[in-house]
Amino acid sequence: MRDTFYEAGWLAEIGSTCAPPIRWHRRPRRWVNEIRRRGASGGVSRRASLFSYACNRCRLCCYGKGIRVNPYEVLRLARRRGISTTEFLKHYTGNGGIELARTADEACVFLGPEACTVHPDRPLVCRLYPLGRRVSQDDEVFFELTPHPETKGVYGKGATVQDFLEAQGAEPFIDAARRYAELRQRLAATLPAAFAAAPELEAEARATAESYQDGGDPGVPELLDIDAMVRQHCLRHKVKMPRDVKRLMGFHIMAVEEFVESLSEKGRGA
Repeated sequence: MRDTFYEAGWLAEIGSTCAPPIRWHRRPRRWVNEIRRRGASGGVSRRASLFSYACNRCRLCCYGKGIRVNPYEVLRLARRRGISTTEFLKHYTGNGGIELARTADEACVFLGPEACTVHPDRPLVCRLYPLGRRVSQDDEVFFELTPHPETKGVYGKGATVQDFLEAQGAEPFIDAARRYAELRQRLAATLPAAFAAAPELEAEARATAESYQDGGDPGVPELLDIDAMVRQHCLRHKVKMPRDVKRLMGFHIMAVEEFVESLSEKGRGA
């Protein structure tokens, strides 16, 4: 069975791809029950909870996982490889550009002979492992994922979850996940008008969703491509394209919102 791991933010579901997605509500107790039902090995923790983990590079966690990524994570990885996000999405992702590719033996495409080859820019779920994370508007919880039975990782209580997050450099990625989650919420409020203006967009979205459900690869939507979206945005507004990854993410969010808002305005005028 292949597991899918992705932190709350760009997509709101977690767990085995063979199970129905968890619907996350604003009720942390329901999260706890669902996490336990799905087989998480530990209890729910907060940032102040005692937790430590030492990775010994057994690399077992790098096999059989579907690692979901948001546009910021794609950007970081693309820059690590020295290519554009357009090229990265084409060559290193699957499932419509939201999941890292895997090799024939189900290893992460970036797993090298000794360790991860993109470790400084690895996605948030890799930084959090062996923890999972769930957030709502007013709560954040962490939980231990069920480890491989032959893992060489060492668990302990010698520090806190917050210490672990800091050691893994997780905060910039957590901030990016939050910003894309907020973007998704805003788009949810404007997409109905956009679909009214462009029925073909709704048809494309439905076809994409059905392709995901059937296990197909629907291709990469241009909205996920930071370099392409920001380049077009900067050309329209006659501004210089930024190079800093954080500014690029900000420009990308603006470009996506501007695109959807333009469709919504057409819908309101129809």
